[in-house]
This record gives sequence, C-alpha cells and structure tokens, in this order.
Amino acid sequence: MIFFDFSVEAIGHVLYFLKISNHFLWPVFIPVEFALLARIYQSEFKKMAIGRFIPIVTILFITYVIADSLMAPTDDLSAIPHFAEGVLILLLVMCYYYKNLNSLIETRLEYQPMFWLSTGLFIYFSANSVIFIFSNYIQMLSLRFFNLIWFTHAIFNMLLYIFYTLTVCLIPKKLNYNI
Repeated sequence: MIFFDFSVEAIGHVLYFLKISNHFLWPVFIPVEFALLARIYQSEFKKMAIGRFIPIVTILFITYVIADSLMAPTDDLSAIPHFAEGVLILLLVMCYYYKNLNSLIETRLEYQPMFWLSTGLFIYFSANSVIFIFSNYIQMLSLRFFNLIWFTHAIFNMLLYIFYTLTVCLIPKKLNYNI
C-alpha cells in the first residue's frame, strides 16, 4: 500500500511540474487506497461482524467512485469521493479503537502496528476530509488561501507517512502478514 501511495504521489508531482493535469489519478488512487486499507482492517476484524461487511462496502465504494468519475466533466476533480473515503476510513478506525477499548487485551498499544496506522489515518482523514469537501469552494474565494490549505494538506500527508513508517517498523519480523 505504501509503495502504491508513494508511486501515485510521485507521478502526480511529476505531472504537476510538467504542467499536465494529474486529475485522472484520483479515480484510480481513491478506490485502490480504500480497498487496500479496508483489506488491512478486514484482517483485523476477521472475527467480528464488521469484517464480513467490509468487502461489500469496498465493492459499493469502488462502484461509486467509478460512476462519479464517469459522470464528472472532463478534467473536473470531484472532492466527494475523497470525502466519502475519509468518512469510511474514519468509521473503520473508530471500530478498531472501540474493539481495543472493549477487549482490553492489548496493554501496550504503543507496540501495536495497527494502533499507529489507525492513529495516523485518524489524524489524516479527520483534517483532510474537511479540506477535500470545501476545497472547490475555497478555490473560488481566494487562490492564496487555497494554496495555504493545500500546504496544510501536504503537512498532514507527511504526518501520515510518518505513521506509516512507525507501523512498518513495528511489524514483528516473525509475523507473516498475508495481506
């Protein structure tokens, strides 16, 4: 997932500097990112009822993003799919936190990769869901403020990668994640 995320970010930045629209990446990036994150949470919730609904929600979400991108005007960037992804990811994160608060099995959460992944996703999607839903409106108000908002987004993006790094560093060497 991190490799995919990094690849899309790199391609997007190269296209931006070449003055080529990178908007076509979003309808690919959003459903793949969601599907990969949903798969991680599905393995976390395999013994819970929510684990059985995650594949259905993933298929419905991917279908929605494809339909949204097909109905959008050429080179138009809809913020609603990314907002919807944020809400769905936040729901998964909240379910993870709820599971851990109820079970009290994990006494040292700071050593659990899922805790750091969930915390990073919580911070990132909490802030960026608001940014994504209001970005088109902000762009109409002030280009300078719009650029400042996207600078803030970049900071949250870097923070997310720091949490991804913590997550990967804490995965036990003997553990074989089959994701």
